[in-house]
Amino acid sequence: MKKKVFIDSDMGWDDVLSIAYLMKDPGVEIIGLTVTGCGETNLGWGMLIAQHLLGIGGHHHVPLARGTDTPLSLNNVFPQPFKSDMNDIMGLIGTLNPAQMPQVSAKPAWELLHDTLKASTDKVTVLSLGGFTTLAKLLALKPAAADLAKIERIVAMAGAVHVDGNVAALNNALPAWDQGSRYSSNHYAEWNVFVDPLATEQVLQSKIPVTLVPLDACNHVILDPSYVATITATDPVATLVGNVFKKKTGDNAEGNLPVPIFDPLATLLMTGAVTANRTLSEYLAVDVEQTEQDNHCGQLRVKDHGSRRIDYVIGVSQAQFARQFAAVINRPLA
Repeated sequence: MKKKVFIDSDMGWDDVLSIAYLMKDPGVEIIGLTVTGCGETNLGWGMLIAQHLLGIGGHHHVPLARGTDTPLSLNNVFPQPFKSDMNDIMGLIGTLNPAQMPQVSAKPAWELLHDTLKASTDKVTVLSLGGFTTLAKLLALKPAAADLAKIERIVAMAGAVHVDGNVAALNNALPAWDQGSRYSSNHYAEWNVFVDPLATEQVLQSKIPVTLVPLDACNHVILDPSYVATITATDPVATLVGNVFKKKTGDNAEGNLPVPIFDPLATLLMTGAVTANRTLSEYLAVDVEQTEQDNHCGQLRVKDHGSRRIDYVIGVSQAQFARQFAAVINRPLA
């Protein structure tokens, strides 16, 4: 039986790669896609990317809903020049010509997820590829315990536990991306937590099983120009993937930063195409307070006690990722 996957995404470049992969994975059924504006793209643009992507992949039947660009607390945002680059997939959205695009649900993202769980007769895996705002808003709806139990697991690309975060690194990578000391002094948080730390804390303290794929794991799989040559299929989805690789390792690189592959790693770990070399299970808490200097907001801290342990991956193989990702992207479109 296919794995039922519901995706919450901020529709950045790595989200595009992840969803492209899942559309081609014969072992996965995408049962919903929601877009959060708390992340790499502005919400309207993120929705447009989602429609185009599902359209070129022949997945116009997938329920699609709009989230929010207002986090539960604070106002931590990616630099707008960075978001503007992501908003049109680095100029690639104009190359996509889907024959049919999905309609957008009238329900907000968290209600679509709630109703999907309520109607499901199968276990559902939630893949979180942005901030946790949508999932926290789902919890605020107080779903029936039986419906919440249908979430087999949340798998999220999020956090940095035993390594530096990437907020300061991105902020300091290019002069145009500098947003001041709250960002430049934060060497502790990863962006998907930083954009809504309170939402992250609420999800981690819930009863839903969670596996994080933090920078501790992502830093082992660095975006490499050689990935371009591994994409040999010529259908619209594979072509887009190859072009994203070219853009992100070329003119649209993040300064001189080595860029982890981020969301696709979490995606392949979720499907089982990549196996973790090492996973830890510990009590984690999120710093939710903001300071102007030496800002720890969004940092994940290991505690010696708590309400429940969170699983997180710290060891993976770059070679296995590259091999498995290309193998699926080069499959024919269904």
